[in-house]
Amino acid sequence: MKFSEFPLEAPLLAALAEGGFVEPTPIQQKCLPPLLEGHDLIGVAQTGTGKTLAFLVPIFQNLKPTGNPQALVVCPTRELAQQVGGVASTLGASLGVHSVTLYGGTGLGPQRQALEKAPDVIVGTPGRLLDFLSSAWLRPRFLKWLVLDEADRMLDMGFIDDVTKICSRVPASRQTMLFSATMPPPIVELSDRFLYEPVTVRVERKRALAAGIAHEILEVSQRDKERALCKLMRINRAKKVLVFTATREATGEMASRLRREGHEVVSLSSLLSQANRERALAGFRDGDYNVMVATDVAARGIDVVDIDLVINFDLPTIAEDYVHRVGRTGRAERKGSAISLVAPDDRRKVEAIECLIGEPLPRATLVGFDKPAASEGRRRERSNSRGGRRTRSGGESSSKRGGPRPKKSGGKKGRPSQESKSRRGGRRTEAGESNRRAKKRNFSE
Repeated sequence: MKFSEFPLEAPLLAALAEGGFVEPTPIQQKCLPPLLEGHDLIGVAQTGTGKTLAFLVPIFQNLKPTGNPQALVVCPTRELAQQVGGVASTLGASLGVHSVTLYGGTGLGPQRQALEKAPDVIVGTPGRLLDFLSSAWLRPRFLKWLVLDEADRMLDMGFIDDVTKICSRVPASRQTMLFSATMPPPIVELSDRFLYEPVTVRVERKRALAAGIAHEILEVSQRDKERALCKLMRINRAKKVLVFTATREATGEMASRLRREGHEVVSLSSLLSQANRERALAGFRDGDYNVMVATDVAARGIDVVDIDLVINFDLPTIAEDYVHRVGRTGRAERKGSAISLVAPDDRRKVEAIECLIGEPLPRATLVGFDKPAASEGRRRERSNSRGGRRTRSGGESSSKRGGPRPKKSGGKKGRPSQESKSRRGGRRTEAGESNRRAKKRNFSE
């Protein structure tokens, strides 16, 4: 199938052909008919399936430049916003459609000036878009199209409240498109609230692991992970290593630890400004640093072909991200390795990854590190799932209202025995002592 088989205007078809877009991907084939008819749409597909053109083509088909913003595309990261903005600029160049990209980490001034040039399409990250909406530099009155790209990623990053505010400010007569790799309950709730009778399309893409990558799971306890990482770095001869952590705060801490071990390390996270992120990537790409510590979000902008080893210090929460992470190595027909440090608490994450890729991941142990007992993770799971009040020692307390009271026998730590009270304060009546104990319990509760 080709784009020319859809009812698209000749200038748009010419722009697509000029950009090298001739045959639509499966997600584009499914999305274009309902979107060209004006329906709201939910597209469930993984990253890299061609979602960008799936929503830009219908917008460009019907958009007529008027000097006012008409389309708003919300992306979770600045890297994705730049990617979508680049496609929009390329496609719109020959159509007279002007677009701008807005994201944090840079000054407001240049982006404010870009908004003053009356763009037709605006692509941006939630926080920066909300800044401009709140300051009235971006006026949503004339918006006709709203796109929420990678909605589940925005949920994971804590942007769901910002996205809700943005949706509330866009005119209700808009056409709304929501794209997401998964549909967790908050995203379903968001779609129910802001989309009108949407058409849902799904494109399942097989998540096969790339050939040429050796995978390995090292089973260690949670407390030994950092020490195990340092030993891995000492015994491994990889020239370029990419280490993944779960949080952006952990990237700086891990980079400092590896730096003390003698490695040339740089960290990459959303805590850095855009200029510093670009410098960090350039330094890693050029070999100034042999180790980069990054988060999933930041890694979306990493395009380095000669990474030899990927280490998952923390496993990803979303199984699909494992495939994305390890795909940073073994590129351009090179060999690569992917090692994951797995604690007993990570058992469910490993199961989800293996279910996704359809094969088990090889297990191994690191010399000098005992394999943790599986019961360690199960004990923590049971502890975390318990309800009720806990005592100062971390145990379960049974002193709930209406329930049994703690025993009154003396001699326990923190409560003097009757014998010691008699030595200190003389005789006490049984009724008086009972009242005093009851008051002490009520106060502690």
